[in-house]
Amino acid sequence: MINGAAVSRRYIRLSTLNALIGLSLCGAAAYFGGRTASDLQASQLGAAAQQILNVQAEALNGALDKYRMLPVMLGHRPDTAALFEPGADTAATRRIAVQAAGISGALDVVFVRPTGAVLARASASVADVIAPDSDLMRAALQGRLGRDERVLADGRRTYVFSSAMWQGTTVIGAVAVYVDLETIEDNWSLINNPILASDASGMVIISNRPAWRMAPRPDFRNTVEGGGANPMLEEPTRYLARSRYLAPLNWTLTVLLQAAPMRLAAALWGGLAAALTLGLTLAVQMLINRNFAIVRRTRAQRANALRLERIVRDRTRELLDTNTSLAYEVGERKAAVEMLRKTQAELVQTGKMAALGQMSTALSHEINQPLSAVKTYAQNALTYLQRGRQSEAMENIGRISELTDRMAAISKHLRNFARKPNPTFGSTTIAKVIEDALLVVSARLREQSVTVTTDLHDAGLLVRGGPVRLQQVMVNLILNALDAMKGQSDPTIAISVAQVENTVQVSVRDNGPGIETQDLDQIFDPFFTTKEVGQGLGLGLSISYNIIKDFGGTLSAHNSEDGGACFVVSLDQGEGEQVAAQ
Repeated sequence: MINGAAVSRRYIRLSTLNALIGLSLCGAAAYFGGRTASDLQASQLGAAAQQILNVQAEALNGALDKYRMLPVMLGHRPDTAALFEPGADTAATRRIAVQAAGISGALDVVFVRPTGAVLARASASVADVIAPDSDLMRAALQGRLGRDERVLADGRRTYVFSSAMWQGTTVIGAVAVYVDLETIEDNWSLINNPILASDASGMVIISNRPAWRMAPRPDFRNTVEGGGANPMLEEPTRYLARSRYLAPLNWTLTVLLQAAPMRLAAALWGGLAAALTLGLTLAVQMLINRNFAIVRRTRAQRANALRLERIVRDRTRELLDTNTSLAYEVGERKAAVEMLRKTQAELVQTGKMAALGQMSTALSHEINQPLSAVKTYAQNALTYLQRGRQSEAMENIGRISELTDRMAAISKHLRNFARKPNPTFGSTTIAKVIEDALLVVSARLREQSVTVTTDLHDAGLLVRGGPVRLQQVMVNLILNALDAMKGQSDPTIAISVAQVENTVQVSVRDNGPGIETQDLDQIFDPFFTTKEVGQGLGLGLSISYNIIKDFGGTLSAHNSEDGGACFVVSLDQGEGEQVAAQ
């Protein structure tokens, strides 16, 4: 048998090895997970940068391309060529230049002789000179389209197109069109990412960063770790750079995107990979700990078994006494368990009886109003029969039958009130529910001389709920208002229906004294009442609240600004035809 010291040493070795392997795997997972996420993010940033380059390259080429053919067209106009002859009207030449510049939007249009002498120009503020040996003049005299970027004396940067001035088949001069590059920079100012265009010598021609303009192109030597050969701008904010060569202009267009998403992705995915690896390491350590605990427990059990064997040999009589004591204790515990079971059964039965008592009270409270209506209809029917008005008597008897059915439905609902019900319900016409409720309490309304005003919005408006329980809610709210206005002159109840988006709100407002502020938070609690002892159990509003809650709606109360209490029932709007659900 392996001794305890050997088991402990083995446990320490396994735990140390697991920790070393786990830490190594955590580091590797963090590195490779971060690198993979960084590479993927760099690829996505590169694609976004390439898209920006494509859009801006097209915009830049389009902005300059509209001026490209202007010097060619001016160079082939016979009336313009005639102005190069000795003694020609220079004012007419300038008018042509001003007209061309105004129509095209060019900064300047210049007519130049082969010697470099300016014949006429549109803008007097442009003092640039096209020398005979310049690229612009050589290209024009050779019949080619000349291109060049120039910085004027006042610091303005321009792009110049030049073309030959033809007289028949002879080149007699050149015409140059100056384009202001600052208009392009104005459009670039709306771009958050740094963007620049540099010429073949590496000089930045235009950029949305003023510090870079007419300066050597920044050195993009840094690269993002894990990002491959992705040049980075060496600034406090690191960027991913992408470039595109613009062949017609001989420029390089460069855009820079912030590399923060790469670092964030590397940190998140690297941390996640490390966390998963650490979790795996901890799980392995838990298995090692569990195995070590099992070994220790097994060794302890074996030691206890040996010790018990010695005790059995040495103390047989004591063991017998102990067994007798244990048997007695087992008997006591069995008796205690049996007593506990009986007590639990009695508690369950007591709970059932308490629930039955609560439902009986609620049944008495909820059926009193329909019983009053039945009595009224019965008295009316008897009166009609005595007067020989059988049709009216039959109508009252029919209403008594309806109220009897309704009381049966109410009794069924109150029987299930103590537990959370899950009845089937559909759509109900709210106007019909309100009319039936007013019919039930009509005797009380006449007794207290209450004026009832209704605004039912739409007679066919449906709500989600059962008609019987909704009618009971309306009866409870109306009776609550009647109780609040007892002894008041000119009592009034206003019932209104409003449709708010996909819900229907029913308001019951009275002109009574209102609700005390301290009672608003507990007015819907069971058995809460502000009436005198014996005047009510405080269940009506609680039952109404739970009925509306079962229908997926809300019941709230507040005081009106002009006095009195207002109860608002909010229910989902129903769909389709009315369904007879409780």
